[in-house]
Amino acid sequence: MGPLLGDDERAAAFCAADTPLLIVDTGLVIRDVNRAYLTATGRDHDELVGTPMFEAFPDNPADPAADGVAKVSASFERVFRHGRRDHMVLQRYDIPPRGDGDAFLRRYWTRVNSPLRDRDGRLIGAIHHVEDVTGVVDAVRGLDPSAEPEGEPPLDARAWTALIRALARETHMLRRDGSDRDRIGRALGTHVLVEQARGVIAGRDDISVDQALSRLRQYARREGLPLGAVARAVVEDGLAI
Repeated sequence: MGPLLGDDERAAAFCAADTPLLIVDTGLVIRDVNRAYLTATGRDHDELVGTPMFEAFPDNPADPAADGVAKVSASFERVFRHGRRDHMVLQRYDIPPRGDGDAFLRRYWTRVNSPLRDRDGRLIGAIHHVEDVTGVVDAVRGLDPSAEPEGEPPLDARAWTALIRALARETHMLRRDGSDRDRIGRALGTHVLVEQARGVIAGRDDISVDQALSRLRQYARREGLPLGAVARAVVEDGLAI
C-alpha cells in the first residue's frame, strides 16, 4: 500500500517536516507517516503503514478511563463529514510499548486533523498532526499540583489547549538546550500569568482578550518592565493599566 501523496515535492516536504504527521485514508488505515511522527511515537515506518490506526494505537487496557480511540475516531468522523479541520483539546492517550509485556507509555497530546483531498478535490483521507506535550503537563504539575489534568483542566478546555500547543515547542527547545525543570517552570509560569492577566483586564474593562494583551505589552514597553512582571502585578496586586 503506497502513500496517498503522489507529488514528489509535496511528499518530500511531508517527510522532512519537523512536526509529527500521519496520514490515514477514509477507512482509517495508516497510509504514510513522517520521521517526526516516528520519533514521537517510537515506531518504525513499516510497522505503521498499512495498519488500521487504532490497531496500531489502541487504548491502554490498564486504564479503565482511556477514551483516546473514541475521541480521535470522532474527530476523524467530523473531518470526513464536514470536510473541515478539527482541533482536539488536550488529551491523554498512552502509546503501546515496543516489547511484549511492557507497560503502555503515559503520554499527553494535542491533535489537529485536517482533510486531505486529491487533485480533483475529492476527500481521500486526513492528515493527523500531533504534538507530544507530556513534558509541558509534567512541568505544570510541578508548578501547581492542583493543575493535574486528569479531569477537567483549570482553564477553559480550548484555551488550555491553545496554551499547551504554544508552549510545547518552547519546552522542547529548552530541553534540547540542556535547560532544567526550573527554567521550564519559569517560562510556563510567565505564560500562565499573561493568560490570566489578559482575562482580568478583558473582564474588568469589557474589551477583547487581544486588546487586553496589546494593553499589557504597551504598558510593559512604556515602563521598561518584563511582560511577566506586569502580568503578575495585574493578577496579584490589582494593577490597573
